[in-house]
Amino acid sequence: MAADTILSVRNLTVAFHTRNGHQTAVRDLSFDLAAGEILAIVGESGSGKSVSCYSLLGLIPTPPGKIEQGSAHFQGADLLAMSEHQLRKVRGRKISMIFQDPMTSLNPYLRVSRQLMEPLQLHVGLSKNEARQRAIAALEEVGIRDAEKRIDDYPHQFSGGMRQRVMIAMALITEPELLIADEPTTALDVTVQAQILTLIRNLQASRNLSVIFITHDLGVAASLANRVLVMQAGDVVESGTIDDVFHRPQHPYTQKLLHSILTTGKANPLSVAAGDVPLLDVRALTTTYEAGHSSWFRRAPRLKGIENISLQIGRGEIVGIVGESGSGKSTLGRTIMQLLQADSGEVLLEGKDLCQLQGRELNRTRHRFQMIFQDPYASLNPRMTVFDTLAEPLREQKKIPAKEISTRVNQLMDDVGLDRRFIRKYPHEFSGGQRQRIAIARALALQPELIVADEPVSALDVTIRAQILELLLQLTQKHSLTLLFISHDMSVVRYLCDRIVVMQKGEIVEQGSTEAVFTHPQQEYTRSLLAAIPQMA
Repeated sequence: MAADTILSVRNLTVAFHTRNGHQTAVRDLSFDLAAGEILAIVGESGSGKSVSCYSLLGLIPTPPGKIEQGSAHFQGADLLAMSEHQLRKVRGRKISMIFQDPMTSLNPYLRVSRQLMEPLQLHVGLSKNEARQRAIAALEEVGIRDAEKRIDDYPHQFSGGMRQRVMIAMALITEPELLIADEPTTALDVTVQAQILTLIRNLQASRNLSVIFITHDLGVAASLANRVLVMQAGDVVESGTIDDVFHRPQHPYTQKLLHSILTTGKANPLSVAAGDVPLLDVRALTTTYEAGHSSWFRRAPRLKGIENISLQIGRGEIVGIVGESGSGKSTLGRTIMQLLQADSGEVLLEGKDLCQLQGRELNRTRHRFQMIFQDPYASLNPRMTVFDTLAEPLREQKKIPAKEISTRVNQLMDDVGLDRRFIRKYPHEFSGGQRQRIAIARALALQPELIVADEPVSALDVTIRAQILELLLQLTQKHSLTLLFISHDMSVVRYLCDRIVVMQKGEIVEQGSTEAVFTHPQQEYTRSLLAAIPQMA
């Protein structure tokens, strides 16, 4: 082990013993981490990247998990040979961890002050007053304004990006020498992601901190790390410097991952003539929310969701709606779908105002416009087979004779690239990408003219994401679909969309052809979104 090596892992093998038998999650993993180095571990879901790091700190459940062999020497001591009592002295003091979702890591019942002060009092032995002052300083260091006031807030009172900053402050407050970050920016907007990456980079430089950064986003890895390990099905298939691995990949899997990165615009963007009647015409649409609950004595104030939104979408066009969380893009999509009631304005589908339709009349029209949601596991009925899921709207709308339903279901399976043998399976028996294909098939069942897709690929691995986007492109062309595509990922909308609408704080701030918005953005907000995209170069 070299003099500056802080962590040396050798031949780590981790397996899980389940009712389905013995499954090896990590196989013969070996790597060294130098002091002050950032190492990225990349790979798709199930590659073993998280399990490998969790096992170093004794965080995998045993049973069913078991470390079958290997060593992990941290500052000369083998972490894998330590008792739970010994590991507790290392965890949080010398090695800290940041998780993907801070709300599952931060205690919702405790104020942030208590959660930050506890490790200082437990591991460092500071007094209550000393711990509080250190906690305030830690919040200020991670960029939280008015830290002295906000320290006594609860986690739910912070935004997603601010909660992640609190999590980072908690991880670093005892001044550890190694930070393990498990997908800490996956659920964040692109601008917030850029801020968190800059924060980690600055803290690493100022403290000579060693970092293991787990991610499936190659752009994030390239913008942050010095070296990278590429994992597939529990094995390290390639490792080296960022420059070597990403610009001269040797393994076919690494090449496949890099090929799946979206770097170009749509090959043949559709241009709708000015005189054409739009399929969808949104006019001065405003939707507000009730903040809290009204009572007999007090009406809850209303918050702006979207305000005075107007846009037109031509038949066969793919239009992307982009913006950060809270920009109103999902509210717009749900209002168009009549899942939210508009306060004012019109949603005209070939001249018919959907906002004026109710009850049976609205249900009879729903076959013309359908929605694909972000999480298919939440939108698909877990008690229904794929066949029943796809057949239900056909039965309800009575668009085809009952004897033809089975044939139509098989056609839908073919359209979305799923084997017909799967029609008797349930949602939990499929992967995330396969479930999203089922959700797309359901949206297509009634042969709609308009589909609203709300972040349909944001939770998918890079290769699965590329497959789903290619599928959507093929289906829009095959069925002459019009697609309203909601996303916070600028690279995705550039690849897929003909036009882009940029939203901020419930309003449209910019719109135009995809290439015009990317090459000549007019608004500072649009420029900030584009500047925050992680670059491979």
